[in-house]
Amino acid sequence: MIGHSLKVILFSIISSLGFTACSFLPATPSSFTQLEQVQNIDALPDTKTNKATLSQSKQQCRIQFTGYFEGGESTETWVFSNNKLQQAFSETYQYKHNSPVHLIDQTSRSVTHFDIQKHQVQENFSKLKSYFSQTALAKCS
Repeated sequence: MIGHSLKVILFSIISSLGFTACSFLPATPSSFTQLEQVQNIDALPDTKTNKATLSQSKQQCRIQFTGYFEGGESTETWVFSNNKLQQAFSETYQYKHNSPVHLIDQTSRSVTHFDIQKHQVQENFSKLKSYFSQTALAKCS
């Protein structure tokens, strides 16, 4: 009987600690809802194929542009709110050598952060936005 009571007490304590720990965890990042996707847009450097997706969360919008090249792929992420660019970066991966399908080599990851104050970066952002409908972009204002 004492063994059973001890198990119930321990279970209660462990459960309480688990619930308390969960309440102190940071909130998960806001999820994005896709508004529109376009494919094979005119982009430099030239890609075999590409796609760009406009998505929205409660606080901001995001354009993700992925270009597929002969030896790998690169995804640019442009985060903005009220038509103002907040951050932009690109992630590039090489494909594994001698792979019958294009498997990404995770160790080849390189990240480049764009200086959003530079005129050229702002121009690239404007050009990328121009591929999306005004209706979809209006949801980001």
